[in-house]
Amino acid sequence: MKEWALDLHLHTLLSPCADNNMTPAVVLGRAQELGLEIVAITDHNTAENATAFLDKGREMGLKVFPGMELQTREDVHLVCLFEQLAQVMKWQEIVYEKLPDLPNKKEVFGEQWVVDQKGQKIREVERLLLVGTTLSVEEAVAIVHQLGGLCIAAHIDRQAFSLWGHLGGLPQDLPLDGVELTPHLLRQPEQMAQIKKEGFAYVVSSDAHYPDSIYAPQCFATLEEASLAELRLALKNQAGRSVRTLR
Repeated sequence: MKEWALDLHLHTLLSPCADNNMTPAVVLGRAQELGLEIVAITDHNTAENATAFLDKGREMGLKVFPGMELQTREDVHLVCLFEQLAQVMKWQEIVYEKLPDLPNKKEVFGEQWVVDQKGQKIREVERLLLVGTTLSVEEAVAIVHQLGGLCIAAHIDRQAFSLWGHLGGLPQDLPLDGVELTPHLLRQPEQMAQIKKEGFAYVVSSDAHYPDSIYAPQCFATLEEASLAELRLALKNQAGRSVRTLR
């Protein structure tokens, strides 16, 4: 067993609200410099930069989970994580089918760039990514699980775009794998009590859209290896695996 430093919510320059400097070398270089050992790439409603970041991660010796930050029809954000590139690309196909076919207004929302491993721009995604899909929260969690992925309710301590903000709590019949809290907000006793009652751990992630927003490690997982299967056990505090946060 080893304790790994992780950040499971990082954006790239493909997310319209992210900085154009969020290239593989910059994002993963800063993550490694800060001491992170496991990261996840989670752009808004897309995974088109997953290949470049996985390739760069392998080159650097950094574990990268391909993922996505999904926006449901309720405007709830879910962090969806996968082990294999093929899994996240299948998920992207489903999401794109459920994403309104609207043009991106880059002067308002920002540019959306797909890049290669070296950070060279390949093409600009013209459809709007920063919008809700027609997938419900329940549908999204079920499909992610069918594909072998994990589903974490994003930044539930924020009012906007969070499951807690939308419902005022965590649905007992929703099979989430965990929840995410932000590094900077005060912990709410009611939230902490329900997380404990549901029997899963919470992670703390940076949700970084800019290089300087990638934080030094705030979250650690005791795992036998850096894999999604191990992380699944840690989020449930099973088989000696666990998650620890600084706050």
